[in-house]
Amino acid sequence: MRKFQKAARLRAIPNNVCAPRGFLASGIAAGIKKSGGKDVAMIISETPCLSAGTFTTNSAKAAPVLFDLAHVRRQAIRGIIINSGNANACTGKHGLRNAQAMSTLAGQAVTALGFPAGKHGFLVCSTGRIGIQLPMEKISRGIRKAAAHLARKGQIAAEAIMTTDTFPKEVAVEIKIGSATVRVGGIAKGAGMIQPGMSTSGRRPALHATMLSFVTTDAAISPATLQECLNRAVAQSFNRITVDGDMSTNDTVLLLANGKAGNKTLRRASPDLRLFQEALNHVTLTLAQMIVKDGEGTSKVVTVKITGASSANDAELAVRAIGNSTLVKCSWCGEDPNWGRLYDAIGYSGARFNDSVFSIKYDGILLVRNGLQIQKNWKKVCQIVKKPSFLIECGLGLGNYQSILYTTDLTEKYVELNKGE
Repeated sequence: MRKFQKAARLRAIPNNVCAPRGFLASGIAAGIKKSGGKDVAMIISETPCLSAGTFTTNSAKAAPVLFDLAHVRRQAIRGIIINSGNANACTGKHGLRNAQAMSTLAGQAVTALGFPAGKHGFLVCSTGRIGIQLPMEKISRGIRKAAAHLARKGQIAAEAIMTTDTFPKEVAVEIKIGSATVRVGGIAKGAGMIQPGMSTSGRRPALHATMLSFVTTDAAISPATLQECLNRAVAQSFNRITVDGDMSTNDTVLLLANGKAGNKTLRRASPDLRLFQEALNHVTLTLAQMIVKDGEGTSKVVTVKITGASSANDAELAVRAIGNSTLVKCSWCGEDPNWGRLYDAIGYSGARFNDSVFSIKYDGILLVRNGLQIQKNWKKVCQIVKKPSFLIECGLGLGNYQSILYTTDLTEKYVELNKGE
């Protein structure tokens, strides 16, 4: 008999997006990438499913983002078709037609296999170089090939969406909801151009490589509740990461639900909804943290936490200022706990703080108290910043609001990777 942990209630399982019942996936090489690697992925549900999504708030939105914004809330989605190696961004009306064509071609390909897709049965995502039209002959052949290779093999799809990623990002869990076992699985890609700030509408609600994530579940859940759960999950995961402070034209998270778990349909007032939310939060946060770990030209993962802010906005201003500061990132790369740079970043962030009670901790070791350095702890902190990951907590001394951000250092390799061909 399977055991569920009493504390977390989640059980890790294999096969990412194909872990939930009724989902198939594939990943093939269509010749889009110069490397010859896999570059077209397909994810489908054997039965039509609900979908939810969050999208980049960048004003320059790629064609697939615009397409998905118009179709994501439909209740008869068959699946998602994705290409890597070309972003289909800044491609005008031609790019929009190509995004529509990808959806149509994918629908035709799976309909021929006995999975009727309808007019807009496929959502579309692209990632890669900006400003170049898609090679539609290669895409068309690739979509047919991807459909022919559909199977319960999620890792292959995870590999096909990669660009500068160094490893596939995947996770799946199951959880008991009533007498039913509900599964949630996901994949993601992203290593550079990472500071997602996504919303349901694609309009920027607040400050917040392309990052893409695709999550599947066999939970039975109402459409509105599915979107609300995704909003909450993204807020505590993908919208809490940054590598280089650049928001992509293509950032997208899509969630498909086909109801095959057979649980009582989850709604806003359902007492078991918190269990599903816990599973979804775990999947999205795990994937988001994998993206940070795989950041282009990075050597350290740093969690920055702001406490004691007088408002949520002040906490957000302060944490983003630290997490995106080039000077701060360079000091982390150099393994130098130059806390004056943190202090400086908070000072220009616009956040209010009380200089006389300001504090900084590294992995719980207090280095700054009441705005002054504690000399006896300096050597301890010097050892902490040599680790591949650590936590920095900055107390502003004015209130009870806090914010967290998962970020990185930057090394010389970042410049090398992003200087262009």
